[in-house]
Amino acid sequence: MRTTPKFPGAQSLVNSTCTFEKYYQALYAQAPAVAWSLDTDLSRRSALEEFFAKTPEERQLTVDSWAA
Repeated sequence: MRTTPKFPGAQSLVNSTCTFEKYYQALYAQAPAVAWSLDTDLSRRSALEEFFAKTPEERQLTVDSWAA
């Protein structure tokens, strides 16, 4: 498994089997302020939704690009 030192929490998102909808439900339950902030910033919410629509390999490439 590849690690992402600059974004250690991102690895769980890369390997997640959750859909965006399931992730968003969990986000509302565990971090409602973050979920509310996504509700007010549709471009960030859309980007997260697109991230979850990718394969794990594509997600990893995205995370790697953040660290570049």
